[in-house]
Amino acid sequence: MADVIVSVIVPCYNHKHFLKQRLDSIFQQTYTSFEVILLDDCSKDGSQEVLRSYAEHPQVSHVVLNEVNTGSPFAQWKKGIELAVGKYIWIAESDDYADIHFLEYTVPQLEAHSDATVC
Repeated sequence: MADVIVSVIVPCYNHKHFLKQRLDSIFQQTYTSFEVILLDDCSKDGSQEVLRSYAEHPQVSHVVLNEVNTGSPFAQWKKGIELAVGKYIWIAESDDYADIHFLEYTVPQLEAHSDATVC
């Protein structure tokens, strides 16, 4: 994954119902210089199977499935950030989705405003 600009962290806990729409909205982005880090905090609803089905996608760099629930979304965020190689981090919560142009619009804004810390 050369030249990764954005690391997309997808922390999940029991969001099987939303995962396909969320992940498809990431993989269909018009801006493509990103890696995806899939994390699961010991879901009991089949979320892990959905995440595993994306494991071979070329933009997926990591799939981390916890065996014990941490009870903390922040612990998952930290784990994802530690694995990230991108210049920017997008924490893409698993029960949401994004317009396919999200990164196309936000990355240039971050690049144009080097003092920005959040976009």
